[in-house]
Amino acid sequence: MRRIRKKTGKLIDELIALRDSRKSIDDFFLSYLVNFYENCRLMHAFIASGGNNKDLITIAYRQYYVFLVSCWETFFRDVFIYVHTQDNRLTERLLKKMDPAIRTLNNDIVTLPELLSKSFNFQDINDLEDAYNEIWGTNFLKHICSTNIGPCGINGKVSHGLVVNSLFDNWHDYIIKTFSIRHKVVHDANFRPEVDIQFIQKAEAVFLLIPQIATQLISEKFNLKRIVFMKEELCVPYIFTVSEILANDWQVVQ
Repeated sequence: MRRIRKKTGKLIDELIALRDSRKSIDDFFLSYLVNFYENCRLMHAFIASGGNNKDLITIAYRQYYVFLVSCWETFFRDVFIYVHTQDNRLTERLLKKMDPAIRTLNNDIVTLPELLSKSFNFQDINDLEDAYNEIWGTNFLKHICSTNIGPCGINGKVSHGLVVNSLFDNWHDYIIKTFSIRHKVVHDANFRPEVDIQFIQKAEAVFLLIPQIATQLISEKFNLKRIVFMKEELCVPYIFTVSEILANDWQVVQ
């Protein structure tokens, strides 16, 4: 049985602050892309500028892991709260695995879904899956990474076969290692990971791709707005790649 955090004034203040920074569900995905874009562009611009200072590259490399996990955590926490605000049946199923005392913590200041979100660490892959598995009745991340979301738009074209497993068969390892490096960077200032450009490129691609596919599947389930690709009479969901995130010639049209 999963324990819950004690409801304190500090916890309530934290939840209210998170609520104030949280936008509508229609904006969650866009916010994720914007957050990713800002930090990804900074990192790539630094590398492209010919940063020859090895110490600065090492610092930037470490901090990039912090950013990747922070964006991931914010996205999945905010979507979790939305989903459980909309579907009480999911919440009831989840509550069966929780400490019964959490039912007594709901009040007019913070909601039960908000309190539930604090029972999970979205920077931990096991906690993330525990939080989301009830939505699909199966392993959440495996479902996302084995589902073909085609037809969809990607790189300005239509793809009829887009599956994470086909692109990154070891996506799980990338997530675990990224979480681990981030944890060490935050909690051990002496930690100096070896700069592995090939790994960080794959990690950033995985951390960009999985939340987008999660958005598509959740949007279908709850009939939400999505970013789409239109070509003649075709209208399909769109998936952004890192190269597109870094482009300077696109704009948001609503």
